[in-house]
Amino acid sequence: MTAWFLSRGGAVTLTWLALLAFLGRTMVDWRYVYPDEVPEGAVTVMSLVVTVALIAGWIWSILAAGRGARWGTVGALALVLFLGVGLAASTTVALCPSPCQTAWPLMEIANWVQLVLGVLATVALGIQLRRSAVG
Repeated sequence: MTAWFLSRGGAVTLTWLALLAFLGRTMVDWRYVYPDEVPEGAVTVMSLVVTVALIAGWIWSILAAGRGARWGTVGALALVLFLGVGLAASTTVALCPSPCQTAWPLMEIANWVQLVLGVLATVALGIQLRRSAVG
């Protein structure tokens, strides 16, 4: 298990899982949070464009990291830190402190899965970057 976690394949797999967790959390946000926060839908199109662009960048960087490109690993690490760890941590601390009552228990589960997978992917990608810098 440790060898897999330390491998490039393990880091890429964890990053894909972090992306899937982000997608699930985003779907919960779109269903339960956005309609309450912006009932007239004023920012919906712009939010959708930004979200799709971030997801496309994340997919592109994961594919590059899987091929061994350092810039892909850096991009995947930046996006998993920002969207995976940062969004989930800020939600837990400030936006909807745990236990989050918005869409209970769906949002709570989605947020914690996103946070845990984001942290695991961050550590695995960090190890890959350190290895490529040293070796």
